Amino acid sequence: VLRATRQELSQLKDKLTQQSQIAEEMVQHKAVIERAVIDCQASYEKEQALFEQTLNAIPEDVRELNVLEQRIAAFTQQKRVLDTAWEMIRKRREEGKERLTTSKSAEIHVKQALVEAEEKQYNAQQRFAEALQNSEFPTEQAYHEAKMDEASLTKLKSDIENFKQQFYAVREAVKELAALLEGKEKIDISGVDQTLVQLKATYEVALTAYNSSVEFAKVTTELQVKIEKSMTIVTTLEKEFGKVTDLYDVVRGHNGLRLSFERFIQIEYLERIIQSANLRLKEISNGQFELIRSDRQEVRGRQSGLGLDVYDAYTGQTRDVKTLSGGEKFNASLCLALGMADVIQSFQGSVSIDTMFIDEGFGSLDEESLSKAIDTLIDLQKSGRMIGVISHVEELKAAFPAILEVKKSREGHSNTRFLFK
Repeated sequence: VLRATRQELSQLKDKLTQQSQIAEEMVQHKAVIERAVIDCQASYEKEQALFEQTLNAIPEDVRELNVLEQRIAAFTQQKRVLDTAWEMIRKRREEGKERLTTSKSAEIHVKQALVEAEEKQYNAQQRFAEALQNSEFPTEQAYHEAKMDEASLTKLKSDIENFKQQFYAVREAVKELAALLEGKEKIDISGVDQTLVQLKATYEVALTAYNSSVEFAKVTTELQVKIEKSMTIVTTLEKEFGKVTDLYDVVRGHNGLRLSFERFIQIEYLERIIQSANLRLKEISNGQFELIRSDRQEVRGRQSGLGLDVYDAYTGQTRDVKTLSGGEKFNASLCLALGMADVIQSFQGSVSIDTMFIDEGFGSLDEESLSKAIDTLIDLQKSGRMIGVISHVEELKAAFPAILEVKKSREGHSNTRFLFK
């Protein structure tokens, strides 16, 4: 009995030793778990503080996406109005400068002409004073009283000139008639008087018609000069109009390439966006796909230059992006959006896109593509951006440390809660 008791006691000691070891291991395990709990609690508090800080940094009036989009649209429209007003003001300022320069030049010429006119007036007054002093008029008033008005003086000069011409013509006619009548007898010319009167009337009519013809010829010559001058002006204006029309057609896209100036600028930005997007698309697609801007001509008069093709490295062919599958289109769209954000930040140094939201699309990806897409988003998050994803894919829920879960209730409203890992 004593031997059995000793053996049982030995077995109990062994069990006690084992239980002591197990208890010691449990104590150590408990310490490890408590330490892990403390670390998790600290990490949770840190993440909670970071989340609250980030949430407080966002203004309350733009925390909803539709409100933010409306404000962006309003500011964009306001910028367009201000740009248009600035362009009009700049054009008016340039026109004002040109008018000011023209006015200053005209002022200089007018001042010079005024000085010359005053000098001529002074010289004329001096000559008039000398002539009046040498004349028989005692005073200037007597000269003005004796002076004929301009119209009467002109008429008198004209009458004197006509008289001289008629006198010379009559004198020459008398000489010619005297030479013709020399040695001839005088005949009765009473019957010729009536014929002479008729001939005079015919002469007067012919003279009037001739004078009218001379006036018509003078007016016609002036009209011809004006027409030639107008034709020269019209030709110059037509050339300028042709240049402006060609430039306008180029700017609005009426050319062989169907490419407007605005779209030409957009192509430059699109090339940069595609270049930035391809850096991520090659990685996500394992080097299979590369986006290429298409130069194909659009139909039905639409402008060209902003189409997209995709180069498939596996087949060595280029095809339209419309032929991509749903998951491939999502990857391409995601890379384009990220590339556009990079280009905007590179051109506008004061613009920082720190927050991005992606709505659905991940359900069309296979496991490998989904993994690469998640890696890309994690890299963006590590670079300092806050990435928000709206999705029902479980793999995404497991990949993100903070989740806003939305559940629809039977009462017709939704319940939300934050989950932190």
